[in-house]
Amino acid sequence: KAPEQASIEYVVLDLDAMGKSLNPTEEELRKFYADNATRFATPEERRASHILIKADKDASSADRAKAKAAATALLAEVRKNPGSFAEVAKKSSQDSTAAQGGDLDFFGRGAMVKPFEDAVFSMKVGDISEVLETDFGYHVLTLTAVRGGQNKAFDEVRAEIEAELRKSLAQKRWPELAEQFTNTVYEQSDSLQPVVDKLKLEKKTATVLRTPAPGATGPLASSKLLDAVFGNEAVANKRNTDAVEVAPNQLVAARVQVHSPARTLPLADVKAVVRERLLDQQSAALALKEGQERLAAAQKAPTEPLATTLIVSRAQTQNLPKPVMDAVLRADAAKLPAVL
Repeated sequence: KAPEQASIEYVVLDLDAMGKSLNPTEEELRKFYADNATRFATPEERRASHILIKADKDASSADRAKAKAAATALLAEVRKNPGSFAEVAKKSSQDSTAAQGGDLDFFGRGAMVKPFEDAVFSMKVGDISEVLETDFGYHVLTLTAVRGGQNKAFDEVRAEIEAELRKSLAQKRWPELAEQFTNTVYEQSDSLQPVVDKLKLEKKTATVLRTPAPGATGPLASSKLLDAVFGNEAVANKRNTDAVEVAPNQLVAARVQVHSPARTLPLADVKAVVRERLLDQQSAALALKEGQERLAAAQKAPTEPLATTLIVSRAQTQNLPKPVMDAVLRADAAKLPAVL
């Protein structure tokens, strides 16, 4: 039996596809670049070295004062000879970076505690800070390098800006275009050509069933659209379907060109299939009959050996089908041999 089917033509209004057809002006592109300059800058990173004299935040006032005095003395030493900073750090810093001369490598904002970050990002390369207090103790800092922070060139980010503006323009126009699409397919329901011409859409064709085909994707996988296609207005009255939302920001309208009801096919068209099914049925019947005859013979002479002998278990099924294994393992071991 052949299922009900329909040959259709359909059109799709899609936000993403619409965006690709929009072209922002050069002025719009450059304005977006200027208005969003910070987005197109590489994050600034700074490299610093420090000397730490530890003083826990819960330490006594006397202990913290002692630590600060030690840090102040080290500050005076490195200010007299800035080139000695790394050696002083190796000798006196109480931090794991001491072995590297206090070098902290490059880091961006948010990587260090706030007082430390604020100090580093306010310094110039070569500066040596005042003694800085944090929860870890007292630091002496020097800024050794700065990188990043520069804006990417316009040409470098032009494609990214174009894509974003196209999407933005499409989203602004979508409500208006969706309304035009919906109204046109409804008001001029005897053809899809008016909406194709008005919105510069592509007309497509397909043959569909009442349910989505296995593996179908896109609009033809929508049961809502197929329900509309096989509705009375589309089939009997030859009208466009209403605009159907098949996905977010995607509208589809279809028109039935040829409708084929479910029907029994002529024997000549399906002879090969019918023959194959009959052969399968007859083979199954013969196999069942032979199996029943062999079962009866084995039940009459249960001690007679059969053609094949196997030792099986749940773990070693010898590739026997599960129903056979279940029957074998259900047999009463006290009443063997058992014919199943």
